[in-house]
Amino acid sequence: MIHLSDTTEYVRVRRYRLVPTEELRMRYKVNIAIQNDLYNYALKYLEKTYGYKHLGRKYPDTRTKKIYVIKDQILPKYIKEKYNLKRWNNKIIGLHSQAAHQFLLTMITNFGEYRKTLMLASKMSKQDKEGYKNNVHNNNPKHKSWYRKGSLNYLHSDRSTRCISLPSNGQAKIMSAHFIKIQDYGIIQVVENLANMRNTDIVTTKIKRKSDGKFELQVVFKTVNKRKEVINKIGADWNMKDNKAWHTSEDEELYINKDVSDKADELENKINKLKSQRDLITWLPRNSKRIVKLNKEIRYWNSKRSHILTDEYNAMAKKLLSKNDLVAIENLDAKEMRKRQEDSSNSQNRAKNRKLAKIKPYEMEQLIIQMANRLGKTVILVDSYKTSQVEYGTEYQEKHSIDDREWTSKYTGKTIKRDLNASKNILAWALNPKEHIKYKESLALQKEGKIKKAIRPQSLIAIN
Repeated sequence: MIHLSDTTEYVRVRRYRLVPTEELRMRYKVNIAIQNDLYNYALKYLEKTYGYKHLGRKYPDTRTKKIYVIKDQILPKYIKEKYNLKRWNNKIIGLHSQAAHQFLLTMITNFGEYRKTLMLASKMSKQDKEGYKNNVHNNNPKHKSWYRKGSLNYLHSDRSTRCISLPSNGQAKIMSAHFIKIQDYGIIQVVENLANMRNTDIVTTKIKRKSDGKFELQVVFKTVNKRKEVINKIGADWNMKDNKAWHTSEDEELYINKDVSDKADELENKINKLKSQRDLITWLPRNSKRIVKLNKEIRYWNSKRSHILTDEYNAMAKKLLSKNDLVAIENLDAKEMRKRQEDSSNSQNRAKNRKLAKIKPYEMEQLIIQMANRLGKTVILVDSYKTSQVEYGTEYQEKHSIDDREWTSKYTGKTIKRDLNASKNILAWALNPKEHIKYKESLALQKEGKIKKAIRPQSLIAIN
């Protein structure tokens, strides 16, 4: 049986309208100016050290390694070159050291995502690289080089970061209904009432200037809950067939409510019409009043559609967790789902992408985890490898088209329901990852001498 920690951590973000004083505005302005400068400096360092000329160099992929790069490489070089300092001095530099750490941690993570795209782009042929630069397939209107594909852009005078992020460090504290103390900024005032969050731990605070010039305080709260004993458990396989979102190991099917589905489709059509209307206006600049108005309307309806679907996902998460202490689901996102159907025609892929825009597996996964953490329950994410192909309770594999929902097993003669079979495998492999077919296949390859080391069973699952 897998090992579970004694507690779960429920983390959520709350946004409050900030009442900015003149002192806060000035401090924020100085902070942002330094942060922008640090951004450009760090980006230059990352490109020079880990960019397209150094793809063979190992990139810091853990928090510890990233912090080492920040504390021992980027920040010492930055303060030496810019301020001739040996140690960070908040008063001289104009930005709190912890804000710089938080900012660079996010930046290194984002650069790591760009580097994944860079790795794939580097495998392009010389002809394909030239074609990309010349915008042969109309996917590079700015004629960027292949190694700028998905890259982070430098900040110029008309561009800026907007958010100053500060860890709590035990200093952040709610003082009263409308006042909160945060690191570096002291006691600040918000419009909304904070009283209901008084007994909650504060992890991070962020001061953000929005596009309309107004200020917002974002607070990341954390609550630690005792994990419930696992008595009732269930596996759930997600799919997109006829608006079905989940099929459980108890043969229960969860569908998106028809009214919600119809409303989402109606709003999607409305959004697409507005986009078509906007894209036909080629004679006006992008910042014209008419285009700005259309963009605002598109954002509004997108937001409304998103909220309707999120409410439905929450209702499904509640159904899965209400009677169960442990829920096992596939660790699967939309990108992986698309990868599974590479053989499909363009029209089939368009239909699937449209369904993925409605039934969002990653968002549903995150909402289930969030709710489980709040309730002290357990969610296990299982590697999706061959969950549908392996007949439950055996090692026999039988591959079928994605459209085949039911078949007779050539091994046992039983009637196999695709989604039910997958959900049972998901639950069994979650509870005992050594039974996962991926682990067993890697063991066989190791014995044959085709690989040096079998994969770790624990790497096939993730627990909240």
